[in-house]
Amino acid sequence: MAVIPLERLRKALEEVGGQIWFFIDLEPFRTVYTLALCGGNPCVVISGQDMSPVQLTLEEYLKIENNQKRLASLEYTIHYLLNKIYGDSGGHSVN
Repeated sequence: MAVIPLERLRKALEEVGGQIWFFIDLEPFRTVYTLALCGGNPCVVISGQDMSPVQLTLEEYLKIENNQKRLASLEYTIHYLLNKIYGDSGGHSVN
């Protein structure tokens, strides 16, 4: 994943209400992965059926996540937000 401009991402998340889901697992249990602001900083919140929500910093999440579909969806969502708010091209690095 390209370098993520955290300050720009924070502002983009503020513009869309502070959160946007980026992946939903339906099996074996419904689990929602949300890119959000936690204490004013970008984070990932994982919540689901029969579980309490878990908040991870973006750095923590990227260290532990190994599902390529979820990682690709997160990267797409970040590019989408930055493009929507700042007009960044999705095909360029988000430095």
